[in-house]
Amino acid sequence: MYQLYRERPLLVIAIILANVILSAWCLTLDPVINFDGVTYISIAELFMRGEFSAALDHYSWPFYSLFIAGLAKLFMLSAETAALVFNTLMAISLTLAFVSVVGQLSNHNRRIILIAAVVIVLFPSISKYRSFVIRDFGYLSCYMWSLYFLFRYCATFNKNHLAAWLLFAGLSSLFRFEGLIFVLIAPYFLFLFSATKISHRRSLIVVISSILAAVCIALMYWYIQNKYMDSVEVARQAGNDINGLTDLFLMNLQQRLGDQAVSFLSVITLMLNNLGEVTGEIVRRMAVFYLAFVIYAYVKNLAMMDGLQKRIWLIYVFTNLALLIGFSLSNHFFVSRYAMATVLTLMILAPFAIDRLFNVTGKAKVGMIAAVILLLLVSLEGLDVRTDKQYIKEAGQWVADNIGDHERVYSNNKLAIYYAQRDPKDTLEQLYSQDILELFMKTNEVRTLDYVIMVGKQSNFREDVMRQTLGYHFGMPIQMNYGDDGRFAFVFQIRKPVVIDESVSGIESEAP
Repeated sequence: MYQLYRERPLLVIAIILANVILSAWCLTLDPVINFDGVTYISIAELFMRGEFSAALDHYSWPFYSLFIAGLAKLFMLSAETAALVFNTLMAISLTLAFVSVVGQLSNHNRRIILIAAVVIVLFPSISKYRSFVIRDFGYLSCYMWSLYFLFRYCATFNKNHLAAWLLFAGLSSLFRFEGLIFVLIAPYFLFLFSATKISHRRSLIVVISSILAAVCIALMYWYIQNKYMDSVEVARQAGNDINGLTDLFLMNLQQRLGDQAVSFLSVITLMLNNLGEVTGEIVRRMAVFYLAFVIYAYVKNLAMMDGLQKRIWLIYVFTNLALLIGFSLSNHFFVSRYAMATVLTLMILAPFAIDRLFNVTGKAKVGMIAAVILLLLVSLEGLDVRTDKQYIKEAGQWVADNIGDHERVYSNNKLAIYYAQRDPKDTLEQLYSQDILELFMKTNEVRTLDYVIMVGKQSNFREDVMRQTLGYHFGMPIQMNYGDDGRFAFVFQIRKPVVIDESVSGIESEAP
């Protein structure tokens, strides 16, 4: 970044200002915290209260929440504000890292760097998540800086660049577990590609690999034990014959296969299906035009003239792809933003293809102009991140303003509980879902609650039936908030307050 600022300070300032403006724009359109953000902010609040043990019990990778808590304490901010500020800073860092990587690979070509800045700042898949409280911006920022210093080291063999590469690879793992993989493969880059001038490199590679492997295995063990052992216990309680993580993995694999038996062929078929799913998400996150530019730049060899750079880029692409397939195999879901590291690694080539289009003449010039216009339209469309969750926020805030902290409040939606400003421990310990609310109704446990915030949509049969059932048993809601397309958030009073009947001394009666 220093080199970029030294050579083009106005561009760096413009990138920073553009990020701040775009983040503010996205937060204005989408002012409601995402579901994952509720967890991260609640854990940060526990850290801020000094309840470290409770915070660590609720999440196995707490570093992101620690950063939020530290920023909040340092500048006397709320945890939510600190999280949004931190994510904006990480988005700025990510875009600067991307531009720096492209600058390094283009030998600091002024036009290509400018194209890279416009592409990454307006990239729709970044705009989509600017209002989210997620770990991804921190991970992607450190990931891109590590890649930048890796390219720098291969060009200069400067030990400071080597140290920075390993430092940022390690920092990325504080945000997402996947960062450990790039720490583990780091020594092999040295040995295979760039360590020819280092004496005793074979001995050095063994020592470095052993130390890094030991540290990463210890961290992996801690992460897996904290994240998945609870799933083993839940599976046991559900009546499954599960004795450990291996059994849990095989059970999940069998569920993915359905009626098919677990065999080499069925697993290969499943992996190919997952590859198709992952590829589809990568294309969706990139947009077809950018993918076409990447393929064109690679085929025409417009970037990475150095064979060493190309090999490093390919290893990073395929390592990310393997991580995505592995995640998809071991879990029952795949979050599309997990593909962003792969997408950004591929996107490094796009500015080179766009730059080539500016050099074409004749009829091809018309095609180039059309392609650029389409890209701008796709990017501007990505800035429309408005959401219809405001009604949930308003219902929760009404509860916070009108119902005491000692009252027991439940909802089938965690966002409503978050904005109702319940204690962070309650937010983290209780499961908030439609299934649990229905269970409470069947077991009559709902009557131990004081209030229920029912969130749903009239066209959803289960949610609408639950709304009617609550109304039948407990009367009309005391607060009603509406969203678009029949969405609603109703506050039902379950237990009526006990009042004193002044006409009969000493006798208490329940309010009608």
